[in-house]
Parts: sequence; structure tokens; C-alpha cells
Amino acid sequence: MNILNYLDILKTNKLFKVFENNDLTNIFSHINYTISKYEKNDIIFMEDDLCTSLSVILDGGVEIQKIDISGKILKVSRFKSGDVFGENLIFGDRNSYPMTVVADSNSIILNISKDSLAKLCESNSTFLYEFLKIQSNKAFALSSKIKEVTLKTIRQKICEFLLSEYKNNNNNSKIKLTTSKKEWADKLGVQRPSLSRELIKLKDDGIIDYDRDIIIIKDLEMLEDMMN
Repeated sequence: MNILNYLDILKTNKLFKVFENNDLTNIFSHINYTISKYEKNDIIFMEDDLCTSLSVILDGGVEIQKIDISGKILKVSRFKSGDVFGENLIFGDRNSYPMTVVADSNSIILNISKDSLAKLCESNSTFLYEFLKIQSNKAFALSSKIKEVTLKTIRQKICEFLLSEYKNNNNNSKIKLTTSKKEWADKLGVQRPSLSRELIKLKDDGIIDYDRDIIIIKDLEMLEDMMN
């Protein structure tokens, strides 16, 4: 596969947006990289695999999953076409993947070697700045995820999600879910039955009402109080 077919996608990525097409063509003619195809549910990297490259999603998407000893899968995050992963591991003393990377659809992944990535950082300060910014943003997102999963009750997690959707939807109290309850539960790091039980309690308390994929906030003040 030829990288020239993916230049437009590369330029949607913050790392490469500073380059013109002819610059990208020149860059990739002088660095070590591979392009690999994966089918849906293929494992791209297993937990404990060494990270030796920066990965860029040229097409499709991937999920970062944590599988516990009982086989339960926690979907930690998802990356789409144009996103990168592995940037927070590649230069570390312990550079093995702490979780499993799985293709959530037919996907094409570009892998840039560690040495080539180092050369890009040395030769272009804007690239280096964006590379460091991506690392910082993901570190913050990960710490927020850990805090969300470990420190909050199931009810608080649900209320936080509903309040976020309420604000993102111009303070509309009618919220339409865009994922299944199973996917929602996975994102919250809880079991689906636990999520359903808590939704029933919130409904019985008069805080929300719901029907299938629609949730209506009936008592916004009490919902906000749940976060304290």
C-alpha cells in the first residue's frame, strides 16, 4: 500500500497538518514505516506487546480494551481515522502496551518506527510541539477516566453523564442515547444490570424518566446535588 493514497487523511492529524503534500511525500520517502490492514475484531497489539512505533489510523477505528481475569472487557477508549496511539509508550523505559488494541471495524494502520519519529521531532519544532501536546492531553484524559471509574458511585457516574449531555444539548432536558445500554455501561466501567438498576432507582425517585433510548431529566437540581 502506498502512503500517497492517504495524504489527505494524514493532514487531518495534528502531527502532520503543518506539512504540504510534497513535504509529506518527501518525508515518507526517507523514513521507516509500514501500512497494515486489519479486519473487524482483529487484535492489533496484545497487552504486554512492546510498543516500537507510532501508530496512525488511516481508515476505520480501534478500541483500547482491558480484559480482567474473569473475561470481562472494559472499553477504555476508542480512536478513529486520523487519530494516533502509542505516542505515550514509545519512548518510555517500560514501553509495553498495558491494554489490548483491537480493530472495531475494517482498518488500515500506519506504523512509524521509533527512530524515524525521533528524527521528525528533531527536524520540525511544530511537529514536536504537537507530539508533546497529544501526550499531555491523553495523560489528562486517562487520569480523568481512572478517577471516574474508581472514585465515583454508579449513580454519580450516571448523573455526570446526563448533566454533560444536558449542557451539550443546549440545556435540553430530553436526552437521546446514541449508544446501547451495554456500551454505556462499558464506558462507565460497570455491569449493565447495575446500570439498569440505578436508572430504575433514579426514575422511582422522580429525578428522571426514560423509555428505551430517551431519558428525560425531571429534577435538574436534585440531579446536580447527586454530584456532591
